[in-house]
Amino acid sequence: MKLFVMNDTGDETHAGCQAVMRSINGQIARVPGVTVIGRHKVGAFEVDEAAFAKADAVLINGEGTIHHSTKRAKHLMASLLEAKRQGKRVLLVNALFQQYEGPKDLLAGLDLLSVREPRSAAFARVYGGQPQTLLDSAADPEFLTPGKAVPLTSGLVIGHAQKVERFQMAFNALQGHRQAMFKGSFDDIVATLRQADVYITGQHHGVYAAALAGCPFVAVRSTSHKIEAFIDWTGLPIPLCQSAGEIEAALNFAMANPSIYAELQDFMAAQRVLKAPMIAEALGL
Repeated sequence: MKLFVMNDTGDETHAGCQAVMRSINGQIARVPGVTVIGRHKVGAFEVDEAAFAKADAVLINGEGTIHHSTKRAKHLMASLLEAKRQGKRVLLVNALFQQYEGPKDLLAGLDLLSVREPRSAAFARVYGGQPQTLLDSAADPEFLTPGKAVPLTSGLVIGHAQKVERFQMAFNALQGHRQAMFKGSFDDIVATLRQADVYITGQHHGVYAAALAGCPFVAVRSTSHKIEAFIDWTGLPIPLCQSAGEIEAALNFAMANPSIYAELQDFMAAQRVLKAPMIAEALGL
């Protein structure tokens, strides 16, 4: 079985993106008889057409990309439709799906469709999809290692606010230890956050790292629904800051309610992630 992988984020400097592909590649490698014959890198708008044509199946990492009909989203969905047209097996995994304009049968007939939270699942069903809701592959316990913690200079650990300037300005004004997802491995960041009193972040994988560490966190709104939809899925009363003025109250809440974040850690351990048997079944193996 020849497989073509799209939206490969393994070469990104972002620790969460690296962890996602570590898991996806590791699970593919556990499926007997599968050979990856080509890859499309995240952000690229050209595809190796020869390798794509030779592939029996296409697996698309939908991580954080398929929303608001962006250029990247349109490119991946055009490739998905082309793979369907050519009669290939199509797997769209680890996906965010939000406010995308396309044909109403866009996601119909996929051999595997997995999304990272129920809000994406609901939107995917509008487009004919039959999604499974799984944790982001960065949380795959099979590939998480103990990690090496960085000594903290403060109990308050400050991350990054994704493309939202007013939040980043508020982060810059805080005094604490700086730790965004662009510095260190995902495993090391999880280990580092186990020492922290509270983490403040506007990054989806920052929230995931804190959740895995059992670390109280403050989350601020991102450019898609990925953080708020994940928090909604947990059913826990964790606040999401819609404005910079809400950060102080959210910090106080996180510090006062560590048991809620321990419950979140248990929630993470109870959920499924993408595994090799799911891929094998989708490929008919």
